[in-house]
Amino acid sequence: MAEKRARLLIVDDESQIRDVLHDFLSQSYDCVALNSGEDALALLSTESFDVIISDITMARMSGLEMVPHILNLSPETVIIMISGRRTIEFAIDAMRAGAFDYITKPFDLSEVDAAVRRALDQGQLFRDKLTRVSGNDENSVKQLRRAVDNEEFVVYYQPQVDIESGNIVGAEALVRWKHPELGLLAPADFILLAEETGLIVPIGAWVLRMACAQARKWREAGLLGFRIAVNVSPRQLQQGNLRETIVQTLNETELEPDCLELELTETSMMQNAESEVEILTSLREMGLKIAIDDFGTGYSSLGYLKNLPIDSVKLDQSFVKSATTDPDDAALVMAIVTLAHNLRLKVIAEGIETEDQLKFLRLLRCDRGQGYLFGKPAPADPIEETRHARYLPEARYVWSYSLPPT
Repeated sequence: MAEKRARLLIVDDESQIRDVLHDFLSQSYDCVALNSGEDALALLSTESFDVIISDITMARMSGLEMVPHILNLSPETVIIMISGRRTIEFAIDAMRAGAFDYITKPFDLSEVDAAVRRALDQGQLFRDKLTRVSGNDENSVKQLRRAVDNEEFVVYYQPQVDIESGNIVGAEALVRWKHPELGLLAPADFILLAEETGLIVPIGAWVLRMACAQARKWREAGLLGFRIAVNVSPRQLQQGNLRETIVQTLNETELEPDCLELELTETSMMQNAESEVEILTSLREMGLKIAIDDFGTGYSSLGYLKNLPIDSVKLDQSFVKSATTDPDDAALVMAIVTLAHNLRLKVIAEGIETEDQLKFLRLLRCDRGQGYLFGKPAPADPIEETRHARYLPEARYVWSYSLPPT
């Protein structure tokens, strides 16, 4: 019989953390909440708790770095983390190394063992909301196929702001699924399934079409120089017809190529074959902009950066979050901005939430920024009246802010 390990419990947000911790506390578990992966490492080496960690941010830390500490935990230990890309990366690393007995999401703990063990046997994470409703992967795929056929998706937009002037200069297009039973689902709830099944290709093409059409409307409304950023998955890039899809979309929506920016993750950029890099090069030669998303979280060689067909890097929000409180993160942000500018690349900072973070990035001459300080992701409607909008400290959300007509 395999040795029993600790449990990783992934929750969707802080409110669920409170609910789950309340359940554990009512069962006389000892609980502690931490704010960072570094704090977790320090505590795991000296203390023993039944329930560890709420809201870990895994900046600069892979699951493998935490595995030795997790392996020493009691089998009854439960580690709680908020769902997100970094959490998923951590979970995959740790799962492959055997650090966890199983990985689950609330609130079906009494029925989860068999489903999670089956998922781990297949090398997959336990699927969250879709699995709990449908009961099996076949139904999950069927629901997602239906969503593609019926266009059950909607595009939200998060503004990008010129850090120096405060002007809105673009937006990132973010897909949501309007599930008929579950309501509005975030990408974390279905993108992994879409990638595995290949449905990310038609979903991605639909998002591209909607985003380009909306960008055209905004430019016609007076937002000159406005650029729309669209995420491209590794599966889309490997498909081979990405260039043709983009050319057709630009022609149909009558959007100029230089108004479109494609975002690819650092890992996918480093893993792409030469033919796929050639596709990106040809798109860039057409006038499109290429950005590396979540820069600083991968394990790539910085020397390779100068050979990639890119125009900008998006500084991961895990660095921005603590740049004004952690000297090490501040140094990393300064180094990344300096390196990018020396390579004639623009820098877009993600996750800006405070005035202090904005001031720090402005001092570094960071080019663009996005985050809750400027506006949360929202449907297209709120920006219709913001053709002259710019970020002001007293206007917390520039996305719905507009100056009086002149």
